[in-house]
Amino acid sequence: MHVRKQTELTPCKEGPTSVALGLFDGVHLGHQQVLQCALAGRTHGLAPAVFTFEQADGLVDTKEGGLIYSEEYKQYILEKMGFALLLAVPFETVRGMSPSEFVDTVLQGTLHAGQVVCGYDFRFGRDAGGDAALLRQLCEKRAIGVQVVPALSVEGAPVSSTRIRSLLRQGKIEQANTLCGRPYGIYSTVLSGNRLGRVIGFPTINQRLQVGRTLPRFGVYASETTVDGAVYRSITNIGVKPTVGSDTPLAETHILHFQGELYGRRILVRLLRFLRPEQKFRDVEQLRLQMQKDVSSVEED
Repeated sequence: MHVRKQTELTPCKEGPTSVALGLFDGVHLGHQQVLQCALAGRTHGLAPAVFTFEQADGLVDTKEGGLIYSEEYKQYILEKMGFALLLAVPFETVRGMSPSEFVDTVLQGTLHAGQVVCGYDFRFGRDAGGDAALLRQLCEKRAIGVQVVPALSVEGAPVSSTRIRSLLRQGKIEQANTLCGRPYGIYSTVLSGNRLGRVIGFPTINQRLQVGRTLPRFGVYASETTVDGAVYRSITNIGVKPTVGSDTPLAETHILHFQGELYGRRILVRLLRFLRPEQKFRDVEQLRLQMQKDVSSVEED
């Protein structure tokens, strides 16, 4: 199913809808409970929809590292889950609304909501003045059903985006992947590079990492790359390529046993296991020898 994305508060074509409410940064296991409840509305004839924010960097403290996923990858995940509509508006569009205005304008006027689903800690309205209890009160007056999903704990602690950000920064990718319910993904366009990888026998694809996002610890990861539905083992360097230099952080991926041009295509790379920190090599020959070791490590998995 293709999800239709809408960025303005104009009445949607779908309806009545079952709406998941939230930022869904990382679309982790806790978020997925909310989203699955909204998807279940299909059994009652409701079109599954998501309300979220498109320009939401200000909602996350930069000291925490910023948002986890790009808007493109979040949309990709929601589409794979089966949502019909994604209403993603700039935060500024709704930040001044009172809670009742939000329900009237967004939920009723734009989304034609038959039911809404949110997490236990959902806040909305001017100065985050509304909570899940007020949402239920306002929606019941308008004959809109409300489901509030409780916190989800894994290994004795709640699943949260803050917890996942911390794990990513530490390079604890496997633990972060467990909380996300899927491997951490980079979903962006392949850029033209300096083709050094070809020279040393390990061609790579380069993808820019968005400034302001939570980035995994710089280093080399065992990864998997999806091309035209096929999944290949791969090795991904996250960082600034200290041996040859890069102005901005990149994901540089060598795809094992793959031949073909991917420039200009949007490709999904998923990080599976941290192999080693990023390092600067004496010369490209030393880099080539280390790449051989990295490839052997991944092939032995």
